[in-house]
Amino acid sequence: MNPKQKSQHASNFKMASLFAGLYAAQAITGSLVQTGLPTVLRESGTALDKLGLLSLIFLPWACKFLWAPVVDRYGVTRLGHRRSWLLACQALIAISFLAMAWFTPQDHFEALLAVLLAIAFFAATQDIATDALAVEAVNEERRGLVSAASVFGGYFGFLLGVGAWLPVYAAFGWSASMIFMAALVVIMTLPAIVAGPTERLLQKDQSQLRPGLRAAFASASLLHGLLFLLVYQAGLRLGMSLIGPYLIDAGLDLAQIGWLKGVGGALAGLGAAVLASVFLRRLGGRALVAAALLNGSVFTALGVCATFGSASSPVIGALVLLQAAAAAFSMMALYASMIGWCSPNQAGTDFALLQSVDAILAISFSIAAGFISQAAGHHVNFAIAAALLGIAAVSSPRLLRDILLANPRRLILSN
Repeated sequence: MNPKQKSQHASNFKMASLFAGLYAAQAITGSLVQTGLPTVLRESGTALDKLGLLSLIFLPWACKFLWAPVVDRYGVTRLGHRRSWLLACQALIAISFLAMAWFTPQDHFEALLAVLLAIAFFAATQDIATDALAVEAVNEERRGLVSAASVFGGYFGFLLGVGAWLPVYAAFGWSASMIFMAALVVIMTLPAIVAGPTERLLQKDQSQLRPGLRAAFASASLLHGLLFLLVYQAGLRLGMSLIGPYLIDAGLDLAQIGWLKGVGGALAGLGAAVLASVFLRRLGGRALVAAALLNGSVFTALGVCATFGSASSPVIGALVLLQAAAAAFSMMALYASMIGWCSPNQAGTDFALLQSVDAILAISFSIAAGFISQAAGHHVNFAIAAALLGIAAVSSPRLLRDILLANPRRLILSN
């Protein structure tokens, strides 16, 4: 290996570890709130109506597009590199976890909820800056690498936020577990500290830039991207939303479902992230088509199982793990494409808008899946999901061409 290749590999490793660490830090927080805390609080006797209030913690992620223009406006200036936002948010998250060590959930639920809401705000803001950094600092050749690192970090953070935190809490108690979480966030921040400033300053007068939602909706490329999300994500969101209840109806017990949807699904996603990092660059836009077809095939198989009800638990379990891997591959391919849809002048705002719309789609199609499955059965829901994914696979090449034609002067920054 010549010196140039060694330098390239070192640069790729630095970039991958940077984004993997940042997305892992986000996922640690999300998985703790979504899975770890409800389990612990319920075990301690917390009422279900109080547990329902934990869903409020996800509001900052749903509404982050509202303050994304501020992160963009002061994100790439002499005093405000993306890295400054990232390090500040990571520090505030770690400090907040340390503060939570003083508030036991059994005795200070309201105070705990307030601190968790602050952590969610810091994590959502970190997400804005991280996504913007991906647009500004990553050239087209490295999009697959960064996309794989983001998904890998997300699944790894999920494992830490649940699989590592619960045993620490069980063995050492609440205060020690919060100190443990703060330490994890600090460790996940180390690649960002070592990396130094990564993005290049835009060759424009920043004082003349006014990032905002008006500019986002004026972008033909981004509008076509939002249409693509609607077509592409409909089937995936519809099919994924009720897999857990389907497994109950199929006769699997909670222990089996916990393994499949927890550790098994996370490991399948991690494996898909590693493998897809090799194939994304080679497949290009065809990766989205392949991901849609793969997910559609799995939902078709699950629909057949639901129709006849004769499939064994190992068969259903294998399909669920395959679907987790297919969903991770789809997420990576979509993320790599979304990087190119955002304007470098307001990357955080554009990406936050795309993610917020995707969240709205997830909520909407989850509700629709409930009505469809209740009225017609799981098999019909899986069949509709597979059909929508088939439409997405057929229409993806045309929609992607429309996005490119809508923005022929797209600026791609290289590091």
